[in-house]
Amino acid sequence: SGGATAGGVYLLSAKQRYNERVLAGIKSFLALDAKDLGQVKAFIESSEVGGWEDFSAAGYLLANAFRTSSSKPPDTLPSVKKWKAYAKDIEKLKLGLSKKDAKKVFSSYTDAVDKLDAYLEAVELPAVMELKQM
Repeated sequence: SGGATAGGVYLLSAKQRYNERVLAGIKSFLALDAKDLGQVKAFIESSEVGGWEDFSAAGYLLANAFRTSSSKPPDTLPSVKKWKAYAKDIEKLKLGLSKKDAKKVFSSYTDAVDKLDAYLEAVELPAVMELKQM
């Protein structure tokens, strides 16, 4: 039987539910001027859809929605690994921000943008270049 969570109906709706929030977060992130610490801080501190707090939760949940078996731990999923690699750069960005280190913020932002494409591919969303044009 497997129920609704065995990869069918539930996963599709989970992907649809998180896609919009993830795209909002990515668009906000890509629109940042990474040299403007005030702008970066506003993104990081925002709990609204499009801000880091919501994007962080939705990004992980979307990556986890690609699980094909409930017995498989989420951290073994390629999509979750790629999300965590991206999120690690955001943590470095936050550290740079707390020290008001503009160079660290900018380099962490650039590294995060580089890792974003791998995540987007893993969760079946358009690439960074396509999203920048939307």
